[in-house]
Amino acid sequence: MYQTSPKSQADLKFHNLKLVFDLVKREGPISRASLAKRTGLSPTSMTRIVNVLKRIGLISEHSVAQAGVAGRPSTLLEICADAAYCLCVDAMPNVSKVTLVDMATKQAVYRELVTVSGTSFETVADELNAMLGEMCRDAGITRDRIACCGMSISGHVLRNGYIAASSQMQWADIDGVGILERALDMPAIVENDCKAALLGEQYLLSCAGESTANMAYVKFGWAGVGSAAMVDGMLLRGSRNAAGEIGHFNSQLEGLSGDRCEFKGCFEHTISESAVIEHARSINPACASLAGVNEAIANGDERIIKLMNDICEYIAIAVSDISCAYNSDRIILSGNIITNLADCYQNVLRYVERRLTRSVQPNLQVCLSKMGTNASLYGMNCLAVEETIKRLLSNDTGF
Repeated sequence: MYQTSPKSQADLKFHNLKLVFDLVKREGPISRASLAKRTGLSPTSMTRIVNVLKRIGLISEHSVAQAGVAGRPSTLLEICADAAYCLCVDAMPNVSKVTLVDMATKQAVYRELVTVSGTSFETVADELNAMLGEMCRDAGITRDRIACCGMSISGHVLRNGYIAASSQMQWADIDGVGILERALDMPAIVENDCKAALLGEQYLLSCAGESTANMAYVKFGWAGVGSAAMVDGMLLRGSRNAAGEIGHFNSQLEGLSGDRCEFKGCFEHTISESAVIEHARSINPACASLAGVNEAIANGDERIIKLMNDICEYIAIAVSDISCAYNSDRIILSGNIITNLADCYQNVLRYVERRLTRSVQPNLQVCLSKMGTNASLYGMNCLAVEETIKRLLSNDTGF
């Protein structure tokens, strides 16, 4: 799903193995002949690939008699979802989401971990370790079946899983991967929440047969605006894994005051949930939440209605900026502002129509996240399963 073009013979082998596994995962039970037709691989190559996947235990093969058809039964392939499991976490202030998922990214167990403001990363890792035993018992599996831990975090996370800064979690300069691996005694990956969410959305869209080569994801969070972008099928990362972040783009000379970012005119100070509420409350003290803002709009408060129209136009500016910067043909929006604020999404679409640079992207699709508030967790599920499969394939002697 996330492979770039193969650069060596080993890359090509992994690419083909992963290609076949993904097809069996999405469309199985499926025959070898159908797989060969879908992939363009020869029957000989398909036999070799299937044998490797069977040996590792990622797929199984069984015969199925076709009703009313004489002769030998059909031999079909399907994935072995219980070949291994992954522990996945979407780390958030107050309550973090924790799941155990199988190789089909199907959730086996779900838990929530209370993360009080200021809780250290080491404490969270230790609490996950304590929680894992109970989750394994509920899933009916032993701990040694857990092959990998994946964690998504709002903030700046480097490629190696080092957490440079997460203002929401109050973490900075932390070896996230190292701490998790020592606490849990298993391989770990740590990723930015929006990058994880984008990859999860890409997987869902690709399963539906929709184009996913050039797309972006924007999350309007409580204290910030996070985003990620994909160009020509490749996730943009940059020198410090921060490419695609629009939250610190400047939207105006000065925005609201606060300590979230050193630049007060950035989108983070303009269209994050807390910034919107802070500005609305300065106009109408009853607007202490999005529900209060909606009530003011319903009551015809013209000052709040104008403010919300301005907010929607700023969101449209952010969308237009992304379209120009990355030439995305699909931009996915997520967050309480876009989903819970009265008519926000429809108004954003209206302003996008006005501001879209049509010579750059005449057919931009602006849509809501398929997974909503669970997008980062689902994306982390996909990433952790991807990493586990890669390790299983790379460790196989026949690979």
